[in-house]
Amino acid sequence: MTQNDRAMRETSRRETATGSTRDMSFGLEEALDGELPRETVERMRRHTDDCPECADEWERLRRLKELVRRSCADRAPSDLRARIADTCRTITVTTTSTSTTTEADGSTVRVTRSTTTRRTLPPA
Repeated sequence: MTQNDRAMRETSRRETATGSTRDMSFGLEEALDGELPRETVERMRRHTDDCPECADEWERLRRLKELVRRSCADRAPSDLRARIADTCRTITVTTTSTSTTTEADGSTVRVTRSTTTRRTLPPA
């Protein structure tokens, strides 16, 4: 089998799996999220039956998505939520002024003053 024959066979496998010449992983997230037509997802699943590489990628992404779903469902500890809320209610304003003077000997002196004001708003 020539290199060209192998490439043609691989293209054919991709077309069978996804209906296009794009790599199967192109629509993998969408398939797992239920955003593709059922027929397309079924073709992709059938492809994974014959392609261990794609099957591994399908399973890896499925597990990753499940882990993210579970992690997002967990609630942050109350002290962390309180610190985040305090930070969001804190306003910090910094004012900076610079003055420049020339000394009698010709040297230049630049003075910069900064004032920072921090205010925390009351909880809503």
